[in-house]
Amino acid sequence: MIALLRMSAGLIGWAIAFCLLYALHGIGCASGWATTPVMGASLHRVVLLAAWIGSVAATLALALRWREPGPTLTDRAAAVLAWVGCAATVAGGLPILLVPDCL
Repeated sequence: MIALLRMSAGLIGWAIAFCLLYALHGIGCASGWATTPVMGASLHRVVLLAAWIGSVAATLALALRWREPGPTLTDRAAAVLAWVGCAATVAGGLPILLVPDCL
């Protein structure tokens, strides 16, 4: 059971990050965060960037934890899938930088 959890941890991290960003985007648009200026940007963008950076840091820490795959197939799969989850988290947050707030 632990091997299955280790193998899916990277993708679970991505899924949590995706849900967090999706929820914060909806809450921010509904609450008017896009019109509140903070540090030269909108509160909406600052909150989303902070959540995205935190999520990338968490999935990267997980990937670095298993950067040296062990001798078994499950160890190698855990390492690869942790990096896949990290890359998916990075790619999933790119629209924060590229798309305007609350279209």
